Amino acid sequence: MILSLFVGMLLGGVGALLAYGPELLYALYNPYAYLLFVVVMGRTAAGIGWAVLSSVLAAFGPILSLLVATIFEKNAWLLGLGGDGASMNLLIANLVAVGVLSYLAKRYDRWGDLAAGGAAGLALLDGIDKVMPGGPEHVSGFWPWGVAVVIAIVLGMLLSLGRGCDRVCSALIAFVLGASYFVFLTGL
Repeated sequence: MILSLFVGMLLGGVGALLAYGPELLYALYNPYAYLLFVVVMGRTAAGIGWAVLSSVLAAFGPILSLLVATIFEKNAWLLGLGGDGASMNLLIANLVAVGVLSYLAKRYDRWGDLAAGGAAGLALLDGIDKVMPGGPEHVSGFWPWGVAVVIAIVLGMLLSLGRGCDRVCSALIAFVLGASYFVFLTGL
């Protein structure tokens, strides 16, 4: 459990260094490196309680190191980890939910498919947010390479979390989550 906190802090330190580089590189690293780490921690947990605990620790690790990094920069707000407190809280909730859903995807029934699709769909939401010009976390230049990376991450999550033919059901759930968020952002 402590390893998830320390590895999360290490990933956050790398993210703090990348914050001073190109915006697109940092947008690809943050939060997708943290997201993949939370998926691994949730998937390898021994029980639901351990999945919650390891996901929370893995989500707080990067935030702690980014918080320490902001001490050295004047007028910094967690180096772009959310525009305000509400965005940061939503990011933490998203990371923890992905970790718990990754654990629940181990089930061999439709609930496991729903959990795998939900985890991949939550990963897709952040990519949609960054590519939409009116989105709160819009990153210029995120299209097409950033979108390709997000799609690769979502497909990798569907392949690793899903099982056999049930991957289609998980992909459909992820697609529905992404499409409904897209409709919500565009106001259709």
